[in-house]
Amino acid sequence: MIRGTWSLTEPLVPVNVPATMVRVGREKGLQQDILLKNTGITEEMLADPTARLTYQQLLSLTENLIRNYPANTLGIDLGAAVNINQYGMLGYAILSCADIRSALQLGLKYHSLIDPAFTFEVVEQQQTTAIRLTTHIPLDHIYRMLCDVFVVNFATLGRFLTGNNALQPVEVHLNHPAPDYIDVYKEYFDCPILFDQPRTELIVDSGYLDLPLIMADQATAAMAESQCAEILARMGPKEGIAAKVRRILLSNPGQFPPVDVVASQLATSTRTLSRSLQEVGTSYQRILDEVRKEMAIEYLRNSALPIEEIAALVGYSDPSNFRKAFRRWTSHAPSYYREENE
Repeated sequence: MIRGTWSLTEPLVPVNVPATMVRVGREKGLQQDILLKNTGITEEMLADPTARLTYQQLLSLTENLIRNYPANTLGIDLGAAVNINQYGMLGYAILSCADIRSALQLGLKYHSLIDPAFTFEVVEQQQTTAIRLTTHIPLDHIYRMLCDVFVVNFATLGRFLTGNNALQPVEVHLNHPAPDYIDVYKEYFDCPILFDQPRTELIVDSGYLDLPLIMADQATAAMAESQCAEILARMGPKEGIAAKVRRILLSNPGQFPPVDVVASQLATSTRTLSRSLQEVGTSYQRILDEVRKEMAIEYLRNSALPIEEIAALVGYSDPSNFRKAFRRWTSHAPSYYREENE
């Protein structure tokens, strides 16, 4: 399960980045039909700039790419391959920003236009600033790949936007053990690269944020941001009160806060929150059950974790209660989702 405002089954993901994923795979000799197997993605969809995929399709494509990629450096290769053009109108707006700080602020505001599950934050201090990945994916192989994508893509985009190919972070922190391709990171970073860190982030000199962008244009930036706002507004119903509740629940998988705590975080009362959810045809318990169900199915399909551990990860201390709840959610036992992939 991924932290953020998203849905597995709604077409929210622009085709640009998935198309780049397919291109990177094909450049490594992989056949397109292997990459698209069981994804429901067609060649016509990849060629249509207006097409949007579901997050389940993106996850299936990612699994196919990881499973068949002939090297361990997929995340690094993708991070280098995704350029500002793949960001669509948001990329155009970023390209026209005055400096790195405003580009990051724009990215924070409109990142869901590119990937509704991707989140990051900027923690600015006096001497240094952390540009930090905050997306959580409990599937280790996908999360590790995303960490590599994040640090390489943000670094290469910063160099492209400023026209300074020598631009380097102070440090690179990665929230996974050191892999067997450490030397490949050194092709992109001439700075300390630290593994097994609490979080994945680029630590940059705070002066980096004030660097001007070479294609800065105030009028173009304003026009492009206005169009981003219009696109986001059209996606609005998908990011209403139910999505906000989901975001809070997903921020701490396995330790789901009670409804009164969620209401407090949304600066409202429990009664008002319950009424607002009722107006859109749902409830706190229903959203919680949906989150638990989606998390459990993903763990069952994509990991070898025992049922007891999966139960704990979705907030059940008693595996028998988890099994009963799971059957209520899906009409199947948890083993059903394991057996279908065997």
